[in-house]
Amino acid sequence: MDIRGKRIVITGAASGIGKETLIKFLKFEGVKILAVDLDPSRLDISDNRVKTFKCDVSSSESVDKIFKEAEKVLGGIDIFYANAGFAYYEEIKKPDWKRMEKIFQTNVFSALYGLQKVQAEYSNPVYYIITASAMSFLSIPGYALYSATKAAVHSFAEAFQFELKSPHKLMIVYPIATRTNFFDAAGKKVPVPFPSQTPKQVATAVISGIRWNKKKVLPSKIFSLMMFLDRFLIYPLRIYQIIENWKRKKALG
Repeated sequence: MDIRGKRIVITGAASGIGKETLIKFLKFEGVKILAVDLDPSRLDISDNRVKTFKCDVSSSESVDKIFKEAEKVLGGIDIFYANAGFAYYEEIKKPDWKRMEKIFQTNVFSALYGLQKVQAEYSNPVYYIITASAMSFLSIPGYALYSATKAAVHSFAEAFQFELKSPHKLMIVYPIATRTNFFDAAGKKVPVPFPSQTPKQVATAVISGIRWNKKKVLPSKIFSLMMFLDRFLIYPLRIYQIIENWKRKKALG
């Protein structure tokens, strides 16, 4: 896909993977970008090709507003990157419906609802991208709810690829632990899972995936190797989970 001149929407655009991907998009001539975030003031980029929009993506009404804003300031959408999301690192000790509802609304419902809108309402080609996680395949102790949201995105996308009508395209991105503000704010209490990578590495993989029309992107070669070896060796990923569980007990115990 030729990215030049494309009209692009990015959610969660003011930090982490979203911000780094936005920066890389700006290297292409003629692009116009709608940067959506809870706090777009954090996006310290001065470029008249970038318009910001403050929005909490955790409701259908908010996602509808994003599409309306994109039509208003971009004149349409060619690429929609549903990147907004957040993680909990925790030991679940009591039932909390609201907590579960909030993370699923943001990480799952928002991305899938936007994809359904593209399918139903857009006749021009839209390349729709969702940030999932390596935890879609391998859940990690301490991230039970987060892993569940990313597994839900993965399962939906695997099936919906067959339903998605031409000319639209869908790509799912599966980063490993990415060294973003989540870990910075959490301090030493939250151990960074191994392996990890930078937002720039993920953003580079996303841009490459778009240019080559990929349906899925695994930015980490190490994780891809771990998944491959798990087919032939005895429980290496199970051992990995046990190690991460020991780290969780040490951090939260």
